Amino acid sequence: MIVRLTDQRHPSRRAADGGDASDEELFRLIAEGSESAFQALFARYGAAVYRVCREIVRDPEVAEDAAQEAFVRVWRKAGTVDARRGAPAAWLLTVARNAARNVARVRVPPPAEVEDTPDTSAGEEAVLDRLWMEGALRRLPDDERVAIELAFYGDLSHSQIATRLDEPLGTVKTRIRRGMGRLADLSGSAP
Repeated sequence: MIVRLTDQRHPSRRAADGGDASDEELFRLIAEGSESAFQALFARYGAAVYRVCREIVRDPEVAEDAAQEAFVRVWRKAGTVDARRGAPAAWLLTVARNAARNVARVRVPPPAEVEDTPDTSAGEEAVLDRLWMEGALRRLPDDERVAIELAFYGDLSHSQIATRLDEPLGTVKTRIRRGMGRLADLSGSAP
């Protein structure tokens, strides 16, 4: 089962089957051959995997190829994911990084000189956090997700969000509070 990044109709929509399932459940279903679970995982993490690949290879087309390769590996190796050994999202991030490095190695000649690179372990944790957050936000109802994204990514006040969405201020505050509560519940269930 191969899905191109350009096939993703709307990244915030949950897949019809598996959209509310945990990452661990999605990987189990994919290992059993569920295309709908694969679609749900792709909808949840496709854009984030692409961004991880893009950070490594820089070229958008090469990054798309790397993300494609990452999801091919997910389809083939989903049964090897064990949540007891780590978060499934972390496994996916590792697969994406490795796919990007492999694709870059094939497409780009190695540099003449190898420079010392700084330790990126702190950066990897931030990328993993961002990957988890994007997946968790996609699991929220659209009205809660939009309000939270406007507040935190758009840096808007509750009043500005209410004006932009043409909703009462109390409604916006309730959506943000409920959404944050759901995110907290999701983080409590993360391995």
